[in-house]
Amino acid sequence: MSNRRNEHEHGDRRERRRSVSLWASIGAVVLIILLIVWLTMADLWGDTDVAQFALPLASML
Repeated sequence: MSNRRNEHEHGDRRERRRSVSLWASIGAVVLIILLIVWLTMADLWGDTDVAQFALPLASML
């Protein structure tokens, strides 16, 4: 009886890991797509100079 329960618990862990891994992969793909869209829009608008935002912030520190 306990052997069956152990097999069932291990199966649940594997299934849980797969679902977490699946959602992590989906989240990573969505973030990559958003980054590509953001960089494309910035390039189209000609707003690609990241340093113009970083330098004033660094001088305030």
